[in-house]
Amino acid sequence: MLRWNSAIPRVVLLSLAVVAGSSLTAQAGESLSEHDEFESGPSFFGTAREAATLKPLQNVQVKAQLGARRMFVNTNSEGRFKLPSFGKDTVADDVTISCAKEGYNSRDVSRRRMSSAADSPIAIDCVLEPKQ
Repeated sequence: MLRWNSAIPRVVLLSLAVVAGSSLTAQAGESLSEHDEFESGPSFFGTAREAATLKPLQNVQVKAQLGARRMFVNTNSEGRFKLPSFGKDTVADDVTISCAKEGYNSRDVSRRRMSSAADSPIAIDCVLEPKQ
């Protein structure tokens, strides 16, 4: 006589539920203009451009530093980047931003707050000039 083992379908069903539940918090594919739902505090985003032509520069290393903590990102093919927040207690003016690329000197790094809210994003503009 053939017996039915009911434990196998339960294990399969439970494993599918775990996989489906674990993918609910994935935040892949976030665009530069989206505000992180689970992140608090100011975040930084911006562009890196060449001084003379204002063309976007890719692979510029952008460094954000708050005390001993540092974050590094590279610009994409459109010269854009996004840095996450250092936390909700972070004062945006205490974060130092710098931009560097081999063969270029950093000419200017400017910032502007998108609103008066304490956790509003900060737009960063990096201008670099070729070394002579």
